Amino acid sequence: MAKFVVELVYGEDRDHRLEVRPAHREYSRDLAARGVLLAGGPYADERGAMLVYEVADADELRRVLDADPYTEAGVIAGTTVREWNAVTGSWVA
Repeated sequence: MAKFVVELVYGEDRDHRLEVRPAHREYSRDLAARGVLLAGGPYADERGAMLVYEVADADELRRVLDADPYTEAGVIAGTTVREWNAVTGSWVA
């Protein structure tokens, strides 16, 4: 399994994002329950978010991100994806 850190940059339409947010959060809760989303949440300035996923590979991550209601609704202005090798901390067995 691979871990990926994903940074989202929100678009300018805050009202549209807030309309979609309940569906996005429900989707995120489901991913967390399945062990796919390890942690996630918005930055304090509400201009974006950081999420950490554990998936088989980059292709699976792309499918997860594409199915996110935020992606489907077009509220994301930018996405940065980096594979991450965690070596210390509570997520490391």
